[in-house]
Amino acid sequence: MTSIKRFGAEVADAERRPSTIALGIGGAGRNIISEMDSKSLSNIRMYEVGTSERKPDISYIKISKEDMCDAYKSGLPVGKRPLTQSEKRINRRIRTTDLFYLVSGLGGEIGSWSTLACAELSKKYSAFVLGFFAKPFESESIDRRRFADEAQKRIQEYVDVAAVFPNSKLLDINPHLPLKKAFEVMNTIMRLPMEDLNGVITKEDIPNLKRFCEGVDEFRIGAGYGKGRERGMRASKEALNSPWLDDFEDYETILTVVTSGKGSGEVEAQDAMEEIHREWPDANIMWGLRKDPSIDDRTRVTLLAGT
Repeated sequence: MTSIKRFGAEVADAERRPSTIALGIGGAGRNIISEMDSKSLSNIRMYEVGTSERKPDISYIKISKEDMCDAYKSGLPVGKRPLTQSEKRINRRIRTTDLFYLVSGLGGEIGSWSTLACAELSKKYSAFVLGFFAKPFESESIDRRRFADEAQKRIQEYVDVAAVFPNSKLLDINPHLPLKKAFEVMNTIMRLPMEDLNGVITKEDIPNLKRFCEGVDEFRIGAGYGKGRERGMRASKEALNSPWLDDFEDYETILTVVTSGKGSGEVEAQDAMEEIHREWPDANIMWGLRKDPSIDDRTRVTLLAGT
């Protein structure tokens, strides 16, 4: 039996918001984390995880390639082998937290090896772990793509949400998009679920969200904006046309955040949910509503669709 349920709170005391850590792992993950608006994410502790220090205004956890390689290739999970020195550094910084975001690019050695270790360590301490992972372009080597698939499969054992972003889908937006611009678009899209969920989720929601996402192997993202009359419906239609949703037809689990600029947002949210329900009438849906004056008179719909 399908259901549509609301979660979260548009306005909540800081005590109701979950304690949250975001780890930007490897080159791709670090780029995304370092560009997030820390002023609007005051309840999130953000760390870059990598082999070389750079931006001094972002907390940094130094790791070694050798440590991450040894941990990954051991085949043994955390708890059944000694932690490497790099894992101990990560472990000291994270500790008990309500919610984790792990952000990385899979396919490269640092991103793939380190994300698995971070996922295992995060799962020990948190109630809810969400991973956002970019995957290689189809034009990249088959070995790199196979490595990304292998890493994803292993990481999924330790995260509650694995949202995957194949880079090749950027070409569907604009096949002539310069590579640097393409990655800027990808970084923006990958940040949206974290920013929007952060503005609505409460501690009380976490057990329900954890159960809601249980059993879903992979999520894909849709995001869109609407303006003018019926902007909630317009935003949903744009989100539903996301190229990252093209790989599958029947999504069964939909996690959605409607972000409203001006106005209450309630009407826009209801319009958005009706449009999503028309697209996937057999899906279970959880949705939340948040305010963001920075988008002015527009409405944004961000959804994670799982199979």
